[in-house]
Amino acid sequence: MRYTLLAAPVALVLALVAGLAFASETSAKTPEKPLPRVSIYVESQGLCYDSIVTAQDLPDRGPFQLLEEDPDNHCGDGLMTEFGPGDQGYVGGRWVTGDGARFMCPLIGGGYAPGG
Repeated sequence: MRYTLLAAPVALVLALVAGLAFASETSAKTPEKPLPRVSIYVESQGLCYDSIVTAQDLPDRGPFQLLEEDPDNHCGDGLMTEFGPGDQGYVGGRWVTGDGARFMCPLIGGGYAPGG
């Protein structure tokens, strides 16, 4: 049951950013409005951050940070990463998933405690 509850938000975000089959190799594409909103847990800080998917299908150039499934679902959307704003290793919201989808989804505002 818990896995099913986590799988739905993770699948939604991955579906929004993984539409790579028809994308150009050289340019990013902006998702349709309204822009998808998610919350991401930052392990190094123990905080949640809000985020908005601003571009998807980014070409494989420059640094990307791994975005993965959060088995403990700290922030409600089932997503987590190791580093956030202010941490060395945070690359400004340029993400890659385990299956290779690349997209822009910057962490916005101040972080907040899980469940807050």
